[in-house]
Amino acid sequence: MKRSTLSSLCALLMATMALPGIAQDTKLPAMNAKQTRLLIDSISNALHRYYIYPDEARIMGDYLKSQFKKGAYARITNPFELGDQLRKDLQKVHRDPHMGVRYDPRFAIEQAGDTLLLKDRRNEETAFLKKRNFFFDQVQILEGNIGYLKFDGFTGRIADANPTLHSAMTFLRHTDAMIIDLRQNHGGDPEMVRQIESYFFKTRTHMMDIVDRPARTTHTLWADPADVDSLTFTGPVYILTSKGTFSGAEDFSYGMQSVKRATIVGDTTGGGAHPTDSYNIGQGFVANIPFARSLNPYTNTDWEGTGVRPDIAVPADQALEKAQEIYFVKQLAAATNQQERENFQWKINHLKAISNDQTISPETLQRYSGVYEGGLDFYVSNGRFYCKNAERNNELFQLKAVSSTLFLLDENVIVEFLKDASGNYSSLNMLWNGGGVSSKRKVE
Repeated sequence: MKRSTLSSLCALLMATMALPGIAQDTKLPAMNAKQTRLLIDSISNALHRYYIYPDEARIMGDYLKSQFKKGAYARITNPFELGDQLRKDLQKVHRDPHMGVRYDPRFAIEQAGDTLLLKDRRNEETAFLKKRNFFFDQVQILEGNIGYLKFDGFTGRIADANPTLHSAMTFLRHTDAMIIDLRQNHGGDPEMVRQIESYFFKTRTHMMDIVDRPARTTHTLWADPADVDSLTFTGPVYILTSKGTFSGAEDFSYGMQSVKRATIVGDTTGGGAHPTDSYNIGQGFVANIPFARSLNPYTNTDWEGTGVRPDIAVPADQALEKAQEIYFVKQLAAATNQQERENFQWKINHLKAISNDQTISPETLQRYSGVYEGGLDFYVSNGRFYCKNAERNNELFQLKAVSSTLFLLDENVIVEFLKDASGNYSSLNMLWNGGGVSSKRKVE
């Protein structure tokens, strides 16, 4: 049984596109009882030889054999269905999200040394990764000079992906903080995890160990600025997570969290910490077997089964706005002058406006209505609050509430309606992005 040359992430993704012809082939081989028993014996032997926990390997193998004796697989002749059922049964007796069985006869041919198929698979993988931009999805600069980097996998093709990664980090190098979005990242190669971590440390830093059971070795992973041409980002880092954040993405999150280099914002992650490889187990079947375990040198444990717990727990779909808010609140507390305080308070209020579902009653809004100096005409229509701005060629804006008296007017201004001594709203403050306040009186 030979290990796959593909990274676990690419192998998993490529498996979905590897056998389109076979999946529809009317001559698909039918499994019989003898073949199924041989397959289960092969799975049990592979688990015994490779799985990171020998006692659990024995239990899983015994369970599959007992299910076979009960006739659980007697009516399953389709190899795809059989592979899926065996995967479910393995997970039933011992949950390890990395582990599974699948029918992929081309994998077996490749592992037997068919160089043409290996070359074809390599070319397919290259084309796939290029089309996916090596999993790098978005890079941009957000309000407040916050860098944003979203990538959805850690490819093992590091040399090929490095120009894309380095370009992204070069683009973000002058930002004041960085948000790394791993909410749709399902993992990949530990070496790519280490490569990306290297951009965030000034000195060589021990990040993770991988304890390989079959090889009886421990592989130590270091973040090393020398590997990224000393392009080091030193600002605050926020990592966004979801329940679907998994495997290598958890490795990255857990490692950065353990050395206090990043703040994790979002949901607790999926809980898969075991490096995995694909093994030919005969008859066209492949077993994905975790052969090693991750070991953090600072916590002396990993995230298997528990997931990475966020520092700030919020629903995943709110994590981006929350990370920005956390950063702006810290900057507000550290501000040294009034303009800085106004600037960061504006940014906090702006986030509240765009993420706020607060509804203000039409009766309250009506109290703010009227024309203010400069031709700002505020009015209520169908329960919504509008402003026709004469200073911008009568452009119409729908206001969004920050609070009962604060409203986002446009990309530059938040308005604050002010009550006079008699209890009427007769003026407003225009709070400007970047700091600064100007006042206007109601004129009609």
